[in-house]
Amino acid sequence: MIKSLLLSITAMLCITACAQESAIITKNDRVKWIPYQTKNKQFVYVDSAFHKKLSQEFHWAQPFTSTGYALVANEKDQTGIINSKGEFIEHYSDADLQLLDLKQLTLVMKRQEYEKKLPFWKWDWNILSSYIKKTATYVKLEIRVLESNQVLLKKDIPYDENEYNLATYPLDDKHLILNGNLYLLKDQKLKKIEEHIEMPLENGRYIPASTNSFAILDIQSKKPVLSALTGIDKIDLLWKNEAIQLDSINQERYSPTIPKLLKDNNTGSIYAFPQYDKAFPKQIRQANATQIAFLKEISLVYSVTNSPYFILGRFNYDHAIWAYDWLYIDKDGNLLDTIKAPNFYILDQVGNLVWPDKHMLLTSNAMEKNWKTGKIKYIDSSEDLYLIDVKRGDLEPTKGLWNSSANTWDINPDFEHIETLDGKRQIFALQEHKDGRYTLYNNKTKQRIGNKSYMTINPNGWVQHKNEHNRDEGYFIDIATGKEYKE
Repeated sequence: MIKSLLLSITAMLCITACAQESAIITKNDRVKWIPYQTKNKQFVYVDSAFHKKLSQEFHWAQPFTSTGYALVANEKDQTGIINSKGEFIEHYSDADLQLLDLKQLTLVMKRQEYEKKLPFWKWDWNILSSYIKKTATYVKLEIRVLESNQVLLKKDIPYDENEYNLATYPLDDKHLILNGNLYLLKDQKLKKIEEHIEMPLENGRYIPASTNSFAILDIQSKKPVLSALTGIDKIDLLWKNEAIQLDSINQERYSPTIPKLLKDNNTGSIYAFPQYDKAFPKQIRQANATQIAFLKEISLVYSVTNSPYFILGRFNYDHAIWAYDWLYIDKDGNLLDTIKAPNFYILDQVGNLVWPDKHMLLTSNAMEKNWKTGKIKYIDSSEDLYLIDVKRGDLEPTKGLWNSSANTWDINPDFEHIETLDGKRQIFALQEHKDGRYTLYNNKTKQRIGNKSYMTINPNGWVQHKNEHNRDEGYFIDIATGKEYKE
């Protein structure tokens, strides 16, 4: 599903069990070739055993995609695209090129900025000087399928209006959404079958764009699962003989395109973000007085995916900003103080954890007396690992890796920075001191990887460090073993 979607106020949701894939997966995944840096600081392609695969040398290169294409560059920093035979599919140019590996096919986005002459009535006059801007920056944009050379998009767009990208959202193994369009994948081509898709959902469902009345459609049946939906911010409930209205729910500074609460005008049922997958109960069947009092003060309602539960949040003004107290309700109307909802997380806009909060994650003996927690980030694909900022008195915050299953620090909070390179394999880059070098660490084996340290380490294996002449240089390594692809 979608890895992250905008939630109310500053929150957004990430369900890691169904994390977003920016590709449609097949079993025919080719072995990737890796750029190997030679003594003359050029790059050639080799396999994992250092066997040379192509004769050409490049000034810079990226690893091959599983579909057999790679970005390369020359001494002028112009980029091009080659195939696995070393043939140029896209010759060197000053255009910005991006590749997206969809396993069954490959997308390329070509982006070229230029200055376009404007008619005089569109000139930008500066009344405080004699300067007149007679041009505007435009972008020549093209997105196409490399295998079939099918052009999906070709436009000249004002620089400030360019919102196109290569982010794809699969609905199933044959359908995906790209730049708001729904495509059918067949015979190495993408057939556009619908435009103006606003939000992809789980299980092959999606919400088309609309101005006031929304519908949830199913990709298989091509029919609405729900229709005549309108956005609301109030929920009416019945508790015994008392009518309770929850108002100002999921309020945001800027209204989202798809409201976070949708009401079915045919049935009166209310559905909540992120998946709008089940109706909110209309009646409270089981609760105590404390829970009812809490319920009347809630301001957030989220549906917990793949479960019968909803999360109810009450802002706590005694805590730090955007801190909440929590209550829960199931689809039958039973209020609950706790639930088990693995792989469900509410994040803020920069990826810091909002729910579950620190009180749910950390044990009483995890923090020393003068320690305070700061930002918390969930490690995607790990199920139980969290990066946590810890502040000791007046000292600058440090980071550690918390294991919520074992209730212990897998990496003590003694590091300036911890970079996640591969959450599934639990490979991290550790920086002990500010401006210090990074080392590779395998959290599963609890061992350092290799004996080198680097100025930067990227998840794709690209590292940078200073050579014996104190000059910056970059090349690729295997982050799992520390093996360097250089002479």
